[in-house]
Amino acid sequence: MNRMQAQKKIREYLLSHFINFEQDFDNNVPRITMLFQGCDLAPNKVVEACIWFYAEEMEVRVYYAQVAADWCKEFCENIPCLMQLFNYINALTWLKASDGAGNRLYQPHYLHTPRLYITEDGCYDITLTSVINYDFYEITQLETEDYITAYCPELLSQLSPAIFGLLLGEINLEMAKFYIRDNLVDRKE
Repeated sequence: MNRMQAQKKIREYLLSHFINFEQDFDNNVPRITMLFQGCDLAPNKVVEACIWFYAEEMEVRVYYAQVAADWCKEFCENIPCLMQLFNYINALTWLKASDGAGNRLYQPHYLHTPRLYITEDGCYDITLTSVINYDFYEITQLETEDYITAYCPELLSQLSPAIFGLLLGEINLEMAKFYIRDNLVDRKE
């Protein structure tokens, strides 16, 4: 699969699932931008996403609304603790992707390895990013599309109480880790 085919497939998926999106170019790279409402635990109940279509792969970024970036700027003294939480999350915490249809379409499994961080471009976006090769997308098309439009927005929503509780100084790092372990870790001890 090439870049043009991937863009076409993603657009078809978004249209068939009634997901609003915009297309444009960012530094001459084709981009699709989406807005997901109803993420109940996320700030303003909104999560946004962009897909950049590069020559060999797509870069998927899913991130909180602008209010979250504003909080990062306002409570920047808590960012070192937040980065420790991101390290913890990035090291061991990812939900299994699921089809959302009781596993009738595909079984839950790990396909992608997103990374959570704060952008360093001065925008302070808390972002979940994955790079997905087009050949891999061709093999796991439905799972990847669900990953981008359902799994990642839901994961950011579910991480919100720990992330923003810590950032806003309402909980400490150990409480945030406990929340993650108790609510999000899909491991059998």
